[in-house]
Formats: sequence, structure tokens, C-alpha cells
Amino acid sequence: MKQKKYLLPFFLMVLIPGAILGLLSLFGLSNTLNRKLSDSLFHLFPPHHQFSKDIIIIDIDEQSIAKYADHPELGQWPWKRHIYPTLIGYTKLISPPKVTIIDIMFTERSDYDDALVAANLNLGEISHAANFRDGGIVVPRKGEEIISEKFSVPLPTDTPFPRYENVAFPIGQVGETAPMIHVVNVIADSDGILRRFTPFIRWKDKHFPTLALQAFASGESYESEWKEGRFRIHKDGVEREIPLGKDGLVRAYFYTEAELRNIPRYSAAGIIESLNELNANEVEDPEKLLVPPSVFENKIVLIGTSAASTHDDVVTPHGLFPGVIAQAVFASNLIEGHMLRELPEIWGIAFTLFILVIGVVILFVNQIHFLRNIYPIFAISMFVGLFYFLYRLDLVLATSSFIIAFPLSYLMGFAYLTYTEGKEKRKFNNILRNLVDPGVVSEALEDMDTLKKGGEWEITAFFSDVAGFSSISEELSASDLARLLNEYLSAMTKILKSNSGTLDKYIGDAIVGIFGAPIQNKEHPRLACKTALEMVSELEVLRAGWKEKMDYTETAREMAFRIGLNCGPAKVGFMGTDSLASYTMMGDTVNLAARLEAAAKDYGVSILVSESIETACKGEFHFRFLDWIRVKGKEAPVKIYSLVSFVSELTPIILEAEQKYEEGFQFYLNREWEKAISSFEKVSEIYGTPDVTSKLLIKRCQALFKNPPAVGWDGVFTRTSK
Repeated sequence: MKQKKYLLPFFLMVLIPGAILGLLSLFGLSNTLNRKLSDSLFHLFPPHHQFSKDIIIIDIDEQSIAKYADHPELGQWPWKRHIYPTLIGYTKLISPPKVTIIDIMFTERSDYDDALVAANLNLGEISHAANFRDGGIVVPRKGEEIISEKFSVPLPTDTPFPRYENVAFPIGQVGETAPMIHVVNVIADSDGILRRFTPFIRWKDKHFPTLALQAFASGESYESEWKEGRFRIHKDGVEREIPLGKDGLVRAYFYTEAELRNIPRYSAAGIIESLNELNANEVEDPEKLLVPPSVFENKIVLIGTSAASTHDDVVTPHGLFPGVIAQAVFASNLIEGHMLRELPEIWGIAFTLFILVIGVVILFVNQIHFLRNIYPIFAISMFVGLFYFLYRLDLVLATSSFIIAFPLSYLMGFAYLTYTEGKEKRKFNNILRNLVDPGVVSEALEDMDTLKKGGEWEITAFFSDVAGFSSISEELSASDLARLLNEYLSAMTKILKSNSGTLDKYIGDAIVGIFGAPIQNKEHPRLACKTALEMVSELEVLRAGWKEKMDYTETAREMAFRIGLNCGPAKVGFMGTDSLASYTMMGDTVNLAARLEAAAKDYGVSILVSESIETACKGEFHFRFLDWIRVKGKEAPVKIYSLVSFVSELTPIILEAEQKYEEGFQFYLNREWEKAISSFEKVSEIYGTPDVTSKLLIKRCQALFKNPPAVGWDGVFTRTSK
């Protein structure tokens, strides 16, 4: 049965979200969402990598375009090509860079191509840009085969790198004399954001290095290896394993936006101006130039554009940036080994399902409400903590599974929990609202688990019974008897509930009540005593009304009741069936309260209580000691008291009479029967009315005088009836 109880929550919170995740993954709908969500999380976390210090950019920026707007050769874009050897030559004035990588394509013929050819032959480590594309008419170009054979990298044909149909190499002699060639293609994700790059591009089953790989090689030889789904590059004792995805792309670590904006970039205009000053001998120390040539020493130099008119912008996770910045990020990733490995989506789904199963346990198995309340915080913290831990290891956990499934699972689980608990609350509310005050009902329903489970704790058991009710019932018609009972029980139950008492049950005219449950209340003995006295007063009001209206019979109008109170440990809780249950109490404490109610008749008192009640409440209420008795079924003697009144309502006559009674009881214990009888007789004289308790003790003394008790008699009276 317990297993069946959890089947529906498991279905709602685990199986349904799991099926949705499976469908999203199957149709490939979650990849872009995974990357978008991970971008957002990356922005929240502190960086753990820094941009490479080996990369520097020569930027044809807005300043360069604007400064030379009227120049005959630099006044419009694209610049004439003989300016590029000038820029490259400047970087080699003092100590050359490792490599110069041009992020500008020279795929169309120009009158100044000879300058680039001369630079290729004389200035050394230069890499020119090639561009690949799909579609259009494939028109073979002169020198294309020579260039492709010269610069392609031998790799197996089963590599996953992106493949293109057409290629645009540097034109003619520029490409044929180029020391190196790299591909500048970048591949954005389906949402248009550039997050990933590839080390190689394929054309005609040939592989060509991208700008990032050319930066990593820095003009030196390298070896690349594709084996068993892993791609490695070796150079000068440095090995990089590149965590390629199935499409041959790798996720880039994009550093911070501030780092991207602070990549060392030197304006082409600044270099030209510095060169002019140097040629004019205006500056003796090259280090005082606007762009000192030494900044390029042993660096990887990228030549690119950021001016708006060059139209070379891309969308990155940090927003719009020049394409050369994105290329610099990819180069830094490969040089420093900062690439991110996107874990298979099944990892994210498995983690999510694990969290969802924990959710079922916390919401439906666990009984600690605090855990239920912090479950969303716990789950989100687990997810963020694991994501961050893996991110620090350059691993990216698929996020969409958790982001989609957890809210869905939690909402369905919480809705089901609310429905089931609401159903149970309505059930128990229907029971409790007739038993206790509405305020107590609301408080009790706050902790349904404790309410259903019940327990054993300190309570005060309350029993009341109308004296001689059999005679009353015989004198009244059925309708009058019902009306009398309704009037009496309604008035008494109202008092019981108003003092936080719980109605256990009615037994004919008898009322059984509980104080201190279902809401535990340390004041339960005091509240029970207050209830008993208020009931006595209320009965007087009822009797006065009946007499005034001459309602019912004379016996009914003189109705009296007896109350028994006892406090101590008892088992309390709902007992019965799902369809028919009541909140009740059981135990010796309860049994003794019932015996005290019955014994009150013998002593002629309205409220008979145990010593535990007297001890707990004697500061506020006045109790009269009556006797030591042994109730049926129990060997231990019980000290019993009559609840007389509030302490504030005491009179000297009451105190004098009780003092005389206690004097007589001491004589009784000392077996001085005559003295005891004398004292007990004076009690009635002091009260001015016959005292039933004193008469009871007088008869007991007379019987013991005739038949003295055995040696060892302790004065405890044993009741033989309930």
C-alpha cells in the first residue's frame, strides 16, 4: 500500500518531466537553450582563466579610417594593399613577433599585390586568410590546387570538422608565396551567437587550419592526431586535447567582457604615425613613440578591423564585438588550453532525475516540514553548486533539463501535495470543528503529520455526568428530553471549547473532554479547572431560567452534575477508520479521571480532582482535601480533592470548616474514632448545611469503631465500584 501511495507522485514528479526531457533531447530542441542558459550562469560566476598575454592586435579602427579620410591611398576602405607590409614591417623593427596573422582577406586581384608578395618573401612568419563557403557556382581558380596541396594538413577522412563546398584562397601570387594560410570562417549557433570554434575546416577531404590553430602553432611545426574520437595537437612538448563536439566544434571560454575590451589593441593609425615620426627623425628613442615597436616582440600579432565601415562584427555571449576579438579569444583558448568540454546531455538529465527523485522523498516520504520548505533552495543550490564545480574544471553541464524539469516537477508535486493535504485537512477539519474551538482547529491543521500520528504527552482528562439522569429521562417525553440535553450539552460544550478543550465524545448526558491536545498546552490543568467552575456557574444560570419558565419537571430543574479531573501522560490521536474516526485519549490518566467523576457522588461534591491537579493549580484555585482512596483496578492510593473556587473567592467560613475537617481526618488516621467524629460533626455546623463528605467519614469511623482495622491499616479507602 505504501508503495502504491508513492506511485502517482513519482509519475508526476519524475516520469512526466523525464519524458519531456527525452523528447526535447531526441528532437535536438535543447542544444541552443542549454548554451543560452549556460551563458547566463557563466556571467554570474567569477572568472577562473585569464586571456593569453601572448596575443596582441593591430586594429584598423574608426580612428584609423577617420584620421586618413583625405589620404589618397588610405582615404577609403578597403585600404590599398601596400599599407599592410608597412604595418608588418613596423612590428619587426626591433625584435620580430612569433607570427603575424592577417584577419583580412585578399581574395580579389589588386594593383598592389606585388607589395604583399614581397612581404611574404622578405618579412617571414605571415599567415594569410582564406574563406570557405557553401552554395554558388564552383569556379576553379588559378593556383588553387597548388595552394591547397601546399597548406592542407594530412588528417583521416572521418574527422568531424565542418566541410564546405567552395574556397577563396588569397589571390594568385599572394597565396602561392604565402608562408602560411589560415581559415577565418566562424560558425555561429542557431541563435546567431558565436560560442564555438574549430581548429580545422574541410574542403575536398583536405583539412586547413583555422586562425586559432595558426596562433597556437606560431609558425612552428606541429602534429595533429585524430584517433578514437579524440583530437590532439602536439607542438614543442605542448599537447592539447581539444574536446570537440559531434559537429567538430569546441565551446570557447569567453573570459569576461572587461578582459575582451582590454585586449592589447594598437591602432593602425598610431603605427603609421609612429613610423612617420621615426622616418623623420623626430623621436630619438623608439620607446617614446606612440606605438613602440618593442610591444610586438615575441607576440602573436593579429591584424584585423573594428571600424563600422568594415562590417566585421559578430555576436558573442558578451554582445557585439569585432570579429578579430572573437578570433583572439579562440586563439587564446587554444594557446592556454582554456576550452570547455560540453558534457553529454544525458549527464544533465541524469542529475535532474536524481534531484526529482529526492524531491519525491522530501515532499511525500519525509515528515519534517522544514525540509519541504527548503527543498527548492536545496535543489537549486545543488544544481548551481555542481554546475560551478564542473565549470571550474572546464566542463559544461547541460542546464535546460534542470531549468525545464525542476519547476515543472515541483509545481506538479506541490499541487498534488496541496490537493492531498487539503483533502486530509478537510477531512480532519470536519471532525475537529465539532470537537474544539475554531482557533485550535486552525492551529492543529498546521501540522498535519503530528495531528495524524498523535502521541503520548501530558494532558488533563475531563469527565462529567449528570446526577440521577435516569430519573429525569423517565419523567420527560422524548422531545423534551432531547431539548433538555441539547440545551445542557450546548452550553457546557461551548465553555469547554472556549477554554481550548477538545470534545472527545458524548456518552448520553456525559461529556468527555481533553485539555492539552491536539495542540499541546502547558496550561491544560488550569484551563480544565477554569472550565469546571464555569460549568458549575452556567448550570446555575440554566436552572434559574428553567425555574423561571417552569420548564421541564422539578427533578430536571434541580439538575446537578459531577466532574472528575486528572492530569498526566496519555495516548492521544485519531482512532477509527478513514471514513469514521474521532480524536480521543487512552491510558491510566484517563481511567482515573473517570473513576473520580463516579466517586464525586460519594463525597457530595461537584468537582473531584486528583493530587496532580491540586499540585499544578493550587496557586490560582482553592482545593479542599477529602480523602485517600484506592480506585478499582489500581493498588496505588490516590489523594483526592474537591475543587472549591478560585483563590480570590475564598471565605473565612470555608477555611475554618476545612481546617476542622483536616483535624478530624488526622484523628481518623490515628484511629481516634470519637475525636474524629466530633471534628467531622463540627464541619457541618460551620458550613451551616450538612456536609456530605463529613457524614461519609463519620459513618466510616463508626464502622471502624465496631470493627477495628487490622494492624498496618493506612487509612486508605478502597472503592469496590467504578
